[in-house]
Amino acid sequence: TAQAQEANIYVNGGYTQFDANNVDLGALTGRVGVGFGPHFGVEGEASFGVDDDGAIELDNQLGLFGFGKLPVTDQFELFARLGYSQLETSPGGDEDGWAYGVGGQFFFTAVDGVRADFTRHDFDNGGEVDAYSLSYVRKF
Repeated sequence: TAQAQEANIYVNGGYTQFDANNVDLGALTGRVGVGFGPHFGVEGEASFGVDDDGAIELDNQLGLFGFGKLPVTDQFELFARLGYSQLETSPGGDEDGWAYGVGGQFFFTAVDGVRADFTRHDFDNGGEVDAYSLSYVRKF
């Protein structure tokens, strides 16, 4: 029951820059997650392209991740995440594969904060895409 009392739901929204082989694509990203106790949780994310690179457009990116976090202070925590991601571009089609990353969150109130993270997407076809995100976090 103590772990159930520690469960928390959060949402966050922000901007993600995707970088792959000299192609830079920007997206609006939203995440929904639930933490189980002080150290573990799961989150889903969806990104939708808003900044194209020439003729290449990011249609969307979807992912599901498990994460571990380390509270450093009452206001700041570090995290690492591992999951599976799918990316769709035009032209280009769908890519999917494992994704992993690290980041940090700083809370300026008990429920409001900012998050910065880096995620590497290793797609099954051998391609890699790096994603850098900055977002607002709201806990419930």
